[in-house]
Amino acid sequence: MVMKLISEAIETVEYIREEKENGEKSYKIRGIFMQGDIKNRNGRVYPMEILTKEVKNYNNKFVSENRAYGELGHPEGPTVNLERVSHLVTELYPDGKNIVGEARILETPMG
Repeated sequence: MVMKLISEAIETVEYIREEKENGEKSYKIRGIFMQGDIKNRNGRVYPMEILTKEVKNYNNKFVSENRAYGELGHPEGPTVNLERVSHLVTELYPDGKNIVGEARILETPMG
C-alpha cells in the first residue's frame, strides 16, 4: 500500500499570545484545519462524515495523548520529522463544514 500526503493551505489564522503572571509567554494559532464537502486546492472533495470520523480517531490517538505534533510548512510524507516539529495540536473539532483547531507553537528551532 502506498501512502500519499495530501496538504491544503488555509491563510485565515488567529494568532494568540498568552502571558502568565511570571512573565512567561506562550503562542498559539487557531483556525480552520480542514474543510468538508467542498473542493479544495488539490481538486478533491472530502465528505464531512469521513473527516468527522477521522478527527475523532486522531483526537483519541494523538491530541488527547499530547502527541499531535506538526511540522513547519508541508512535510514530504505522512511521518512527522521531529527535527522539523513546530507545533502541537491541542484541540480539533467539527464546526459546520469546517474542522477547527488550535495548536501551541513550540520552543523548537522551527517553532
